[in-house]
Amino acid sequence: MSAIDNQALAWLRIQSERELDADERAHFDAWLEEDTRHKGAYIRATVIDNAIAQAVAQRDLYPGDDRYALRSDASEPKGANRRALLRYGAWAAGLGLFGVGVSLNVAERRTTLSTARGEFRRVALADTSVASINSSSRLEVRLTSEKRQITLVKGEAWFEVAKDKTKPFVVEAGDVRVRAVGTAFGVRRFKDGAEVLVTEGTVEVWTGNAKALLTAGQRSFVPYRTAQITVARQPQEIQRKLAWREGKLIFTRQTLGEAVADFNRYSVKKIIISDPALEGKRIFGQYQIDAAEQFAKDIGAYLNVPIEVGRESIVIGARDGPDKNSI
Repeated sequence: MSAIDNQALAWLRIQSERELDADERAHFDAWLEEDTRHKGAYIRATVIDNAIAQAVAQRDLYPGDDRYALRSDASEPKGANRRALLRYGAWAAGLGLFGVGVSLNVAERRTTLSTARGEFRRVALADTSVASINSSSRLEVRLTSEKRQITLVKGEAWFEVAKDKTKPFVVEAGDVRVRAVGTAFGVRRFKDGAEVLVTEGTVEVWTGNAKALLTAGQRSFVPYRTAQITVARQPQEIQRKLAWREGKLIFTRQTLGEAVADFNRYSVKKIIISDPALEGKRIFGQYQIDAAEQFAKDIGAYLNVPIEVGRESIVIGARDGPDKNSI
């Protein structure tokens, strides 16, 4: 493996684990522009990395870095397995992966990225953009010489878009479209629409004939085929909603029902509110995403209600039945 390939792999590893800071991003951009071979090596690295992720997933392993894997039944460092494969397997085989050749078609590259419940991934795309993918999500990535197209099939992702005015970066979520050139924004898909959160730059959002421009600190829930898109400036709410990138859930006067729904996006052990009267209670707090049981205990103490912890669920409020341990 050449020195350039080693450099490309080093950049890819950093971006798969965390966001680059401003100085690192400047150094990375300069490295790409320094030599045309650098970009080619980076493209090769991302294609191989994504191919490995898909192959490992097919073997019921979790391709994300292990510090993002929050599944309680994980018994081995899945991220470490993937990094070992990346370092010793695919590169040693040239461009072969488990006996299957990896094709580098520069004209068009297609990749499917997905996460299991409780799993997070940061993926560096071939155009040097980075996608942070939330739990239980699926993205279909299509990069061509003319455009960069992401289809959010389900779930949520945040994108740090590499600047390239010649190739717009478009995310599709149902009937909602979000277009950017060089910016950072999140998209979450719902049954009836999509939520767009802009953290940097400007994006254009449209569905049907309705269009709107969103700038940093603005968010919008866009119903499918709506006649008008409503935009709100809520930088603190955006920060709260995107706290999952750091493995956290933050509540600032959300209802208990909303908080439980957030935890249930990540936890295999579901939280159940047995008394509907509790669902509207307003709560505050900050928790690690995998701390559902601690959250329930705190709620029990705060609202003075019993908590029952079973093998498959955590019940807030009284409920009769087997398989429980009242707290």
